[in-house]
This record gives sequence, C-alpha cells and structure tokens, in this order.
Amino acid sequence: MPPASDTEQPAPRFWQRYFARRIVYPRELPSIMRKHIYTGVMGSVYFTLVTGIFFLYFGTAIGMSRFQWGLMGGVSSFLLAAQLLGALITRRLGHRKFLWLVCALAHRTLLLVGILLAFVIWQAGWPGAGAVLIVFVCVGNFLGAMASPPWLSWLADIIPEKDHGGFWGRRSAWIALSIVAVVIPAGLLFDMVPETAKLPLTVIVFGLATLVGVIDLFIHGTIPEPSMEVGVRNHFLQHLLTPLRDRSFRPWLAFNGCWTFGMTLGGSLAMLYFLEELGIKRNFLGGMIVLTSLPLVGGMLTGRWSGRLVDRLGSRRVLQVGHVCWSILPLLWIAAAPGWSALILLGCSSLIGGTSSTAAINAATKLITRTPPPSERAMYAAVSACLGSLAAGLGVLTAGAVLKHMGDWQTVIAGKTVVAFHLLFVGSFCIRLLSAVLLIPHVREPGG
Repeated sequence: MPPASDTEQPAPRFWQRYFARRIVYPRELPSIMRKHIYTGVMGSVYFTLVTGIFFLYFGTAIGMSRFQWGLMGGVSSFLLAAQLLGALITRRLGHRKFLWLVCALAHRTLLLVGILLAFVIWQAGWPGAGAVLIVFVCVGNFLGAMASPPWLSWLADIIPEKDHGGFWGRRSAWIALSIVAVVIPAGLLFDMVPETAKLPLTVIVFGLATLVGVIDLFIHGTIPEPSMEVGVRNHFLQHLLTPLRDRSFRPWLAFNGCWTFGMTLGGSLAMLYFLEELGIKRNFLGGMIVLTSLPLVGGMLTGRWSGRLVDRLGSRRVLQVGHVCWSILPLLWIAAAPGWSALILLGCSSLIGGTSSTAAINAATKLITRTPPPSERAMYAAVSACLGSLAAGLGVLTAGAVLKHMGDWQTVIAGKTVVAFHLLFVGSFCIRLLSAVLLIPHVREPGG
C-alpha cells in the first residue's frame, strides 16, 4: 500500500471521542433529554435498591446499632464537603465528564465491595462487620460527592434554562414510575423467601443493582460535553468565598442549612423507627409500598405539572409551598401506631412527601444552577451542597446521640406512649416549618 500522506491525521480512538468536548446542536436536544431520563431511571433504581430499605435491613442484620447508623450518616454527610474539591478540580481541568465518570464509578464500586466484605466478615463470625461497612460507605460517598458539581454544571450547560423545570419534572415522573415497577416485585419476593434466605437475597439485589448502575454511567457518558466556560482563574479561597459573598445567594444558603438540619434531625433515622417500633420489618411488601412506592407515585403524578410551575411562577413560590407541605411529615409519623394505622398514616405522609419534595427539589435545582454565572456553577453547587451536608451531618449525629443517651426511655402523654424518636420528630417539624416560613421569602429568583 502507498504510504500515508504526512497531512493525514490518525482517527481518534474511542476514549478520545468519548471524552471529547464539542458543540451541542439544538437538533440533538430531544435525544439528549431522552438519554438523560432513561439513564436517570437506571441510576435512581440503583440507589433505591442499594441505599434504601434493603440496605437498612442488611446493616441491621449484620449487627449495626442505632449509634453506628447515626455515625455512618453523620460522617458521610460531613464528607460530602468533597464537593468543594470536585468543583475546584472541575475548574482547573476545564473538563467535567472524565472527573464525573471516575468518581461516580469508584463510588458505586466501593459500596458493593464494602457490602460484600461486611457480609463475609459477618458470616465468618468475626467482629467488625459494621465498622467495615461504615468505612467503605463513607469513602464511597466522599468520591460520589466529588462527582456531583461537574455533573450539575454539565447538565446546566446542555438543558436550556426556559425548559429546565419541565424537563426535570418529566425526568422525575419517569424515575418514579420505574422505581415503583421495580421495588414492589422486589418487596414481594423478599416476603416470600424464608427468613434464612433474606440476607443473602439482599446481597444478590445489591450486586444486580450495581451492574445496572455501572451500565448507567457508561451510557450517560455518551451524552456530549460542551466546552466549559472557565472564567478568571483565582485562588481556591477566592472561588470558595464567591458564593458566600453573593448577597443574592446567601439567603438560599441560610435556608438550606436550617432546613437540612431539621430534616435530618427527625428523618435520617426515621426508617429505623418504622422498621422496629411500627413493625414494618414484619411486612416488607407493605413497607416497600408505603415507604418507597407511594412517595414516587406522588412525584410521578405531579412531577411534570410542578416542573412547569417552576418555569411559569418562578422557583421561590414553588420552593416555599413545597417545603411547607413537606414539613408536616413528622407529625404523621408521631400519630402512627403499629399495625394498619402505621401503613395508612405512613402512606399519607409518603404521598404528601413525594408530591411536595419533587416540586421543592425541582425549584431548588433550578435556583442553584441558574443563579451563578456559568463559570461558577460548579462552585456554587458545591458550596450549597457542602453547607447542606454539614447541617445534615450535625442533624444525624444529634439524632444518634439523643437515641443513644435516652435508650429505651418512654412516657405516656394523653394515653399515647412517647419514645425518644417522637422528641426528634417534634423538633424536626418545628425547625422545618419555621425555616420554610421565615427564610424562603428572602431567597431571590435566578436573575432577580
């Protein structure tokens, strides 16, 4: 064959094409949005199966105490400050897809490895299964937190601002429908198997879910990444302080911190209360329906509608209504009693929570990604998430410490037995409601 011309360039390799940055044309948006939705479905199914009620059952079965649950939740929340590191690296590299893929893949891999090691240690009768699980979950969450800022920045550069709420609503609705279609059969299967097979079944579920989650990452990575607007390169501290100095963003940070502390104070360990005190662990299918499926049904029925409201009415109005409704959930948990009362009231709280949280999260996502200039989106998102994670960590550790200190304390008020969990729920309700009513009116609209 004749020699190749000196001007000919070798064809780019697959990984070069995969990570290449390029212009995204308007004609590509419909297919990109569809891919965003179905990979979002795959990732959400993965997280629901690996970090939801199956994970709580698994951890409790291998001997994790309430304090260890609180410790793991608190430390994991503090480690979410890694989003600041993710935002800094994103800005330095000017690339988002590569950092996101590496960190997200490591996160999901480490979670599975930790689960498998803890299971082996528990089966061998050795101590420390819970400690091993805590370490791997925390390290995995650290890397997973680093993946969030580049992903949000990437998303905001692709989806037009005027369509953001509607797109996120459609995405939420499809995610909810798909998770319901998966968790109900999974809960039914779990109730059908004998008790001795339940723990191995959870490990199998985790393995299959991780396979889906890894495939999701590589498919999502085929979405093109446009060139990132980098802006002026300053010292890290200057970039970090920019969101804190932004008067239009500080009210959101104040609300985010107060709300997240109140939410995690009562909600972070509430699932343990449902499983142990309300007897949900004896009716796994019922628990999957009322605790996992009904919130998703609420989000599925209202996701598109609330998403359009965000685009029409603005983020602040939807944000406040959604959080006020969301704040009443702890009162329904207090009213629930073991048996059918628990299923009915938890079902009501799940429907309200699924509807209100879908609208609130939609509004918050648009506010966080559209308030800052494009070059600062990753850092703004990271600072917001970091503050929220610190507040969440304090909430979880406070809840765990209260439960450990009070132990089996209980008293009777107006004929109802009150336990330590109820005190956490009351405090959670008060902080949630006050932060939604008093702080959200000061939050500014993007561009306002």
